[in-house]
Amino acid sequence: MSSRAPRAGVERSWSGGHPTRWGSCAVVVACALAVAGCHRDARARLWIGGDVHLGTRGAPAAARLAPLAEVLAGATGVINLEGPVADAAGPGRLANGAALVPGLAPRVRVAGVANNHAADAGPDGAARTIAVLRAAGIAPAGERAGAAVIDLDGLRVVVSAHDLSRGTPAGLGAELALARTQGDVLIAMFHTDGPPSYLPRPELRDAVARALRAGAAVVVAQGSHALAAVERRDRAVIAWGLGNLLFDCDCTDERDGLIVRVDLDASGVVDAAVIPVDAGLHGEPARLAADAALTFDLLASLRSSPLARSGASARILATPP
Repeated sequence: MSSRAPRAGVERSWSGGHPTRWGSCAVVVACALAVAGCHRDARARLWIGGDVHLGTRGAPAAARLAPLAEVLAGATGVINLEGPVADAAGPGRLANGAALVPGLAPRVRVAGVANNHAADAGPDGAARTIAVLRAAGIAPAGERAGAAVIDLDGLRVVVSAHDLSRGTPAGLGAELALARTQGDVLIAMFHTDGPPSYLPRPELRDAVARALRAGAAVVVAQGSHALAAVERRDRAVIAWGLGNLLFDCDCTDERDGLIVRVDLDASGVVDAAVIPVDAGLHGEPARLAADAALTFDLLASLRSSPLARSGASARILATPP
């Protein structure tokens, strides 16, 4: 179509070529229905992991994720990248080596960069992190990067990321509502701070409620380094804590982690499962949990939605009304 805008209310009719308002309406409605039909039929599978901090040396990220290749196959990855891309880290600060981060691709397509360590390398470090991720084909989400939008076989998936270290951000609800309009389905990620805990902090409960009101299909919490309950509410899934996935730092020894795998369409979550993992700490690779049943028992004790267990994974079933 021509980039030149037609006069208001006037468009060529599909019958006879005469300008008519009805022709314009018919074209617009037909196009809208065609697009909506296409997106309604589109589906995508994603996996969402916990905290990732690669450090500045050691094995490439691809090698650290290699033991999970079979369970991650056919799905697009989303993580929280804890700390900026930098060559070195000072005391109490985190840094991800620029040579290591690109190895997250292609398994990871979106990396949240909104967390309490995002500014550890200063403003230049934050900008460099975004640039390195984009150069590797990984969409950054959060802070100055805004929401990430990726197209997965016709389904436009929006991923937002917010840090709750200083409480619920002002205007969070409006930001999430705007992000929801940018695609077909919204995934909202929240980073929390504080000691590891199975129980959600008040600001996380508030943020999750706002995300659900904004229409998020998947809401996950990262940052606490601890597992928490998982819920299925109709066409939405909530993971209250995913723990660690890869973390090369003496600041955490939490090895229990979760991967949430979701099948999505334009109406929300079609199916969802959890996969327990033993996090890759101190440069080690992440692996399937040595005792997945123990993790499932823990999730049940935390009043998760019912889980249909099957070996190393379990489907998240809708909570009965």
